Amino acid sequence: MFADFNTMVAELGGIETMKSDFVANVSHEIKNPLAIIETHAKALRRKTVSDERRIAYAGVIADASARLNRLVTNTLKLNKLESQTIVAEAVDYDLPRQLTDTAAMLVDMFDRKGIAFDCDVEERATIHADPGLLDIVWSNILGNALKYTEPGGHVTLRQTSDAGAVIVEVSDDGCGMSADEVAHMFDKFYQGDTAHAAEGNGLGMAMAKRAVELSHGAISARSRRGVGTTVTVTLPAVC
Repeated sequence: MFADFNTMVAELGGIETMKSDFVANVSHEIKNPLAIIETHAKALRRKTVSDERRIAYAGVIADASARLNRLVTNTLKLNKLESQTIVAEAVDYDLPRQLTDTAAMLVDMFDRKGIAFDCDVEERATIHADPGLLDIVWSNILGNALKYTEPGGHVTLRQTSDAGAVIVEVSDDGCGMSADEVAHMFDKFYQGDTAHAAEGNGLGMAMAKRAVELSHGAISARSRRGVGTTVTVTLPAVC
């Protein structure tokens, strides 16, 4: 009984620590864009500011506001995902079709950055899941591949089926990650490459992991610094 009680206390302490860390991280992420907005809003009030600078300051405020909006939206999404235990809107649907549609929406973004993008999927593979939930997964994985791959690089989206499972792999030849960074990439607010920190808030892959778990699947990653990253999602197939 004493052992069980000590275990319970330790688990509750861990939950409280995670809660405190989450609040601290959210507060930190909110503080930065708010400080930018405040500073540039005060600058706009100065009568000596030129029209050119006024437009530039307004652009900075708009960017910081958008970043703040993304943080709030993603925090609410993650909270909703973590509180879910079942997926009420799960249906049988064709995953390759969803992947193809997602790829079609991103092709222009890859072209603009000068990144070669290949999509190789089967004609049909049926899974039982919530399509909206898995949209979160594909948009975040492909978004990261786009973000961390330099112009002239290459990204591949590949889908196969094997022994009752549907496997989706997204590979890039971007900056890659160390083993320690890979170990933390699904943690909330974790961003291994600080050079791209302003482009996100470290919640995307945490949301992707939870969405995959709710779909009874698994997600993993392998990477090498300077070589690239491959993220693999495995989902049960509908026979």
